[in-house]
Amino acid sequence: MSAGVRHNVSFETNNIVLIALVAIRSIRYSKWRRCCVHGARLRGFLLEKINFLTSQYSSFAKSPFVDKITEQYNYEITKNPTEWKFVERLMPFKTIPQVVPKESYPSGWIPPKEEARKLPYFIPRTKNYAIPIYLQLSFKGNRKITQLKKIEGDIWLMNDDIKHLLKTKHKRYVETRVHEVARFIEIKGDYVNDMKEWAFSKGF
Repeated sequence: MSAGVRHNVSFETNNIVLIALVAIRSIRYSKWRRCCVHGARLRGFLLEKINFLTSQYSSFAKSPFVDKITEQYNYEITKNPTEWKFVERLMPFKTIPQVVPKESYPSGWIPPKEEARKLPYFIPRTKNYAIPIYLQLSFKGNRKITQLKKIEGDIWLMNDDIKHLLKTKHKRYVETRVHEVARFIEIKGDYVNDMKEWAFSKGF
């Protein structure tokens, strides 16, 4: 640790000052102060300590340097291949594992279908096997934009199908914006759940 690093004593100093102030308040307003000749002396001593601490650690330049920190924990290094397999289960994966096919998943996750690639348009999953449909919030949450990303195929046909679906379901016109180069569609409003249900029904 470099010699230029300084110790943060604000938390420790605050605790000392708080205890001292409580003690001064008890000495000042308690009944036994009236009959105790040492009350005034103790109160003056505490006030002197408070002034010393606040003046000593009031700025970065006046704070003390960090001393060498000793090891707080005792440990030993061992090699045990039998027990190492239990440690490996707690370590994060270096790569995302392949999904094990099942009839249903406890989390409610729905895998993509191969038949969906035969459609005129397609939305591939992300590297975490999630559907790339997001809700963008701006202006302190007053503006909501539903965004469909990573679109492949005929993006204009997908836009027409989405507008027809939302207009039929919500009985009103829905504004959209198509970015053909960046391959995404934006919908004005919060329609994330509707779009995810539609994407899962398509097999994306």
